[in-house]
Amino acid sequence: MFMPSRREILKIAASVGVMAAGMPFAGITKSRADGTITAIEWGGHYIDAIKKIAEKQSDVQVNWQLHASGAMAILPKIKATWPHTGIDLLAGWDPLWQAVAREGWAEPVTLERVPNLADIPPKLLVKDGAGNIISVPRTITSMFWYYRQDAIPFEVTKLDDLLDPRLKGKLCFPAPSINSNLQMVSLALYKGGDERNLEPAWEFVKALARSGNIGRVATADNDVTNSISSGETCISFQTGSAVIEQARNFKIRYLTKMDPASGFRSFIFQEGWCVLKGGHTDSAFQFVNFSISPENNAEFNRDIAGIPVNTKSTVPDEIKPMVFNNDEMDRYAFIPDWSYLSTQNDVWMKRWEQEVVPLL
Repeated sequence: MFMPSRREILKIAASVGVMAAGMPFAGITKSRADGTITAIEWGGHYIDAIKKIAEKQSDVQVNWQLHASGAMAILPKIKATWPHTGIDLLAGWDPLWQAVAREGWAEPVTLERVPNLADIPPKLLVKDGAGNIISVPRTITSMFWYYRQDAIPFEVTKLDDLLDPRLKGKLCFPAPSINSNLQMVSLALYKGGDERNLEPAWEFVKALARSGNIGRVATADNDVTNSISSGETCISFQTGSAVIEQARNFKIRYLTKMDPASGFRSFIFQEGWCVLKGGHTDSAFQFVNFSISPENNAEFNRDIAGIPVNTKSTVPDEIKPMVFNNDEMDRYAFIPDWSYLSTQNDVWMKRWEQEVVPLL
């Protein structure tokens, strides 16, 4: 299976930010397919943003449904109902595409079916073992640690500060079922491990659980947003688009571009679409093509606070905390082994329930 290297993805993310800045919009591609499709999307600002795009055309009607938890939770549901899933279009990200590619569930993507693909950097495209493109990117974003400056009792400068007793009940910690467990990968990297060696992270998170500093365990992205926004907790790890949305209402400190010795890393990834086999594929592809036109991709990412993948789209100022130049990418960002992460969700959740939950 083709996947760009970590360095290639980092460079692409940097170059997309540069290419997108200041470039003019092109005309919107008109969807010409008749039909109704069923699409799975994330909730919150994602569903609001994509519905706005969908309302700009009338040829493809969309029956919207939401991910119930992290995107990986959809996999057993698809497997149990395959090949009659009732799902035409699936929103997801890097780890999900690895699993979909392994299973052979994706309808191959071609330039003929998605002409706007011509304006997306080729190395962002995920392919299966046969060389078929199986996803259409729409967003480059990142995950990182952050906190509410008006609610934090002291300035956090390193990951070890999460154990400070002044943070009792103030940490919202995501369970391994969301974020592909990148929150624990960050702990592992800080303590000398990596995504394939999480033992240092397990010890760290058990110490956090015993300390009483975990005030909320999040099992969905909205759990983090709600907990931080309500003031129940004040520090967490989340997708950058959600963090920037919160920064529109609160004073947020992004724990990015910090001394690497602090342990705070940004994890760069892409989100996008996958058309599943056996459904209304023509209509699904027509809608996907419409949604990633320069203007629509810019508008969608402006609403969700993401970086557009279409090189003809513009990047607003508030997204700049997530846009790194090449040197910053090498110093502050990390690309994990998505293929490996996509196989570990069940293993990590079982261990979490057995070893961490009893300590909370």
